[in-house]
Amino acid sequence: MSTMTKPYDQWESYHDIDRYGKLTLSNIEFTTTNLCNMRCAHCAVGYTLQTKEAAAIPSEEIIKRLDSVETLRVMSFTGGEPLLTKRGIRDNLLPLLKYAKSRGIKTQINSNLTLPMSHYELVAPYLDVMHISHNWCDEREFVETGFAMMEQKPSIEKRASLYRNILDNARELSKGGMFVSAETMLNRNTVPFIEKIHHEVADEMLCKRHEIHPMYASDFASALDVINLDEYRDVVNQILDFRNEDIWILFGTLPFYPCSTDERDKALLSRIHEASNITIRNDVDGRSRMNLNIFTGDVSVSDFTDDGAALGNIKTASLEEIYTKWLSTNISSSINCHCPAVKCLGPNIIVKNMYYPTQKFTSGTVKGDYSHA
Repeated sequence: MSTMTKPYDQWESYHDIDRYGKLTLSNIEFTTTNLCNMRCAHCAVGYTLQTKEAAAIPSEEIIKRLDSVETLRVMSFTGGEPLLTKRGIRDNLLPLLKYAKSRGIKTQINSNLTLPMSHYELVAPYLDVMHISHNWCDEREFVETGFAMMEQKPSIEKRASLYRNILDNARELSKGGMFVSAETMLNRNTVPFIEKIHHEVADEMLCKRHEIHPMYASDFASALDVINLDEYRDVVNQILDFRNEDIWILFGTLPFYPCSTDERDKALLSRIHEASNITIRNDVDGRSRMNLNIFTGDVSVSDFTDDGAALGNIKTASLEEIYTKWLSTNISSSINCHCPAVKCLGPNIIVKNMYYPTQKFTSGTVKGDYSHA
């Protein structure tokens, strides 16, 4: 049985099970902009992006709803590009970041990191994690893929300069003490270059963490090929072989579970469990987290659910009421799986539909720890 220390993941949903004995609303993700300076081919919210920002609900009204969620412990901010305009930072982001700071709530911003450093300096005093997407094999691929869905593209020189901004900004923010976490989605474009990407994240960008996630075939990304489970298992084993052991690797929504009857899955999970500086995160969407759109007040399971349907609106219901309504739905029940012995909450609905469309996951299937799973 391994006794080595694992990094503590503030965003892990299972912390709520440990504390409250049940799924709990502890995490709110805010859609704070529909603007973005890019149009990536793999964007999971691409069709929601706009060229003009709508008026947001006053932050005071949002904060009133947040006040009632006593279990709130983490908040994330996404878009679009949340840091695109200083006006958006001032009006939509900073009031919520300052509120979180006053309550001791941990915060994360999802950014493409292409912007001037002055944008990041505005939020740095209040931010815990700068989360970035890094799916680029090289500058040329960024120039092409990062703007693939944009009708009027900037010049090649301008796009190339934004790529260099990512590397420079990540390095400077990391040197300044910010926790920069880079996420890479595994698909047919990234897998051949995953070793290069990893070492770039660790050695050149100096990120504290490299997150590895499946690609969600949603919105713009619906046209891209999803790798199969055999390919996924192979590339995860490769990452474990070549990784820089000084950087935390987080496997998010890893589509392999201790209840698997495939010995290759069990071997992979044991390998991860016994390795230092590597963790697996139970999916947060619909477990501990809901998404709140600050323009409409709509609350949904995530910002990229398959149908985009809102479960409720903060103008007419509390966040707890909406969360309770979600837990009572058939979709929630279909993925509400829990094996306490290995602290596993099973797949989210997107991963289940992608990789396990006919399989039923049953709570309590795994009776022992990873050494006996």
